[in-house]
Amino acid sequence: MNYVDPLLVVNSKKTCPVCKGEKPAKKICLACSKSGYVPIDLSGLWDTMSGFLVCGGPSVNKLPFHFLRERGIASLGINNAAGHVPCSAWCFSDPQEKFHHGLFLDPNIMTFAPIPKLSKRIKVKRGNKIDWVETKVQECPNTFGYDRKTFMYPGEFLTTSYAQWGYGGKQPENERPFTCLSTMLLGIRLMCYLGCKRIYLLGVDFWRSEDAQYAFPQKAALVNGRYDKESAMLESIKPVLEGRGIEVYNCNPESKCKVFNYVSFDEALDDCRGNVPREPFDLAGWYEKDGGAKDEEA
Repeated sequence: MNYVDPLLVVNSKKTCPVCKGEKPAKKICLACSKSGYVPIDLSGLWDTMSGFLVCGGPSVNKLPFHFLRERGIASLGINNAAGHVPCSAWCFSDPQEKFHHGLFLDPNIMTFAPIPKLSKRIKVKRGNKIDWVETKVQECPNTFGYDRKTFMYPGEFLTTSYAQWGYGGKQPENERPFTCLSTMLLGIRLMCYLGCKRIYLLGVDFWRSEDAQYAFPQKAALVNGRYDKESAMLESIKPVLEGRGIEVYNCNPESKCKVFNYVSFDEALDDCRGNVPREPFDLAGWYEKDGGAKDEEA
């Protein structure tokens, strides 16, 4: 199968051999698509799989999310939600110093960082103090860069070389009904890039209260009005996803995001696990010459 996706993803460990990642040269370098790094093709890596997109809403705490640690479960977390819920991959878009160093330094989770953030240093939390360290995002294990822009063209959501972050201020006013950026859009785009055919949303509440803002201890402004804009953007890309055979479901029955149909967490977990059995695996007989043939005949 030849899975092709135009999203630009780069290897954080390899500087472009042509422009060598230098600013003046990379601005016109076609070898690396002006990124300064060697492009890498991870498209379809999770092809045919179903997976969870994990966001930071408090509703995720009502679920036994520890099951996402089990074998066979693909998941991509948004921002620090990936530090609260075990995930296979995570992405961010805001400045890298907002996110826990454990996510950057863990080789067991794939990091997708905006290409400009690869050269930035991370912060480490020691007790209650958060300090800069010399380690850069690009030096962290299992890290890849991706291109993203503050533009939104719903009909081209899956065909631009950059992930669409939403309607930003640089987009012409006659092309945007409002201004709103959403990292959730980037997460959906990356899961499509990786090849997931069914995406199950966790922690998508689209409402904050004084008592419940995130699934983890964190305060933020109660800007609930933005969720109408996020819903509108999700509604605009829904037919594009469906046209590509990609289904999206929400596992929160009380979510104020009504764009996608509800599916229970248990049903989603079974689908994501697929044919991978629960641990411990039955490893007896696999090295025997005719062991497999006997099972096949049975």
